[in-house]
Amino acid sequence: MAPVNQGYLREDEMIEFLNNKKVANLSSNLRSLLASLFGVVDPEEVIKCEYGVEFTKPDFVITYKGTKKYVSMKSGNATIVHSEQVETFIPFLRSIGISEETLKTILLHQYGDGTTKGTGKKRYNNREVYKWLELRIRMANDELNQMPIIEKVINRAIFQGVLNDVPPADAIYHGNYESGYTATKAQIMIHLEKKDWSFFENLHCGPLLIRPHARYVDTEIRNPYQRNKLVLYWPKMKEDIKYISSAYNNYISARYLDQIEEEMCKDSDGTLPHKRGLFSWVKNKRW
Repeated sequence: MAPVNQGYLREDEMIEFLNNKKVANLSSNLRSLLASLFGVVDPEEVIKCEYGVEFTKPDFVITYKGTKKYVSMKSGNATIVHSEQVETFIPFLRSIGISEETLKTILLHQYGDGTTKGTGKKRYNNREVYKWLELRIRMANDELNQMPIIEKVINRAIFQGVLNDVPPADAIYHGNYESGYTATKAQIMIHLEKKDWSFFENLHCGPLLIRPHARYVDTEIRNPYQRNKLVLYWPKMKEDIKYISSAYNNYISARYLDQIEEEMCKDSDGTLPHKRGLFSWVKNKRW
């Protein structure tokens, strides 16, 4: 019998515990998820929840009073957030302004055999490749970690994916139906803007490490498709999502106010709370 995919099981449970349920009957954890997505919700309203479209970033879709929010769910200790063939990822990077020198570095790092097409006879391990490419990686990181580049790569890797004609994720939920943390796109983007990512020495873009899926060092290449696959890791993603979900409750950058106004309802007098304390206002509001 094939092993059970725990990620799919967690998604099944979330949908089961949310779909066709009245808000008042949900756990505090799931009500907090709804507050992050919709603002204050009516306890008598019935929530709808369904699976996202296959091969897109949102894992499930929550509907409240006709408004849909798309959620990417992460669980356990998994840190891979995106995988893609170099044949599409490299053109994407080129389209957002990454130089040919940096693209060459990424390909040299990907194949680890001294070529940009994987045609070398000997493939080297991570330590050897880093030593060989150390200066190039340092220069590539300087370019990859400009904020406009980070935003575009994060959007592709976490929210939109490779398809532009499908709804992107509005938030990441890390956990399960019993406990978890929600970080909206707006909160994550604020976090990216505030943090210095230069402490990573490995090839990276913001919090995401760029690595090959399989170099096949000292062994024959069993699957060329996997060899050409590039993966993006988010180390300590669980801890970061937990931090983001609370650290940016008390301040929302004016740059993201338009996004956030769509995620919450108006106060009783018809005005929005000041941007400071916006999320706290939502979560502390009485049901």
